[in-house]
Amino acid sequence: MTTDALHRRLRQLIGGRFDYLGEVWILIEVLGDIDSVVLRRCKDCQPRSVQENAYGVPNRRAANTLSLKISDLSGEGYSEDILMLLEGSHRSGGSA
Repeated sequence: MTTDALHRRLRQLIGGRFDYLGEVWILIEVLGDIDSVVLRRCKDCQPRSVQENAYGVPNRRAANTLSLKISDLSGEGYSEDILMLLEGSHRSGGSA
């Protein structure tokens, strides 16, 4: 499977919720140019994070994001991180 095919299949899952590393994340973007997906920690699933400014004073709420490499080293399949993410999909039915 080509890298473009891997990306196309993951784009169908944008907006989906996934259990990953003990937390719920939402897939918000597939970045083909850097072969990565971007996840945002689910705001409705836990208390919001408070971001501190340079002086350590909390001043606004910020969502945490995480990016994961899509392809494995060969470029023919999904990385271990993506496979683990897909195992935690909250959607029923089809898979990537």
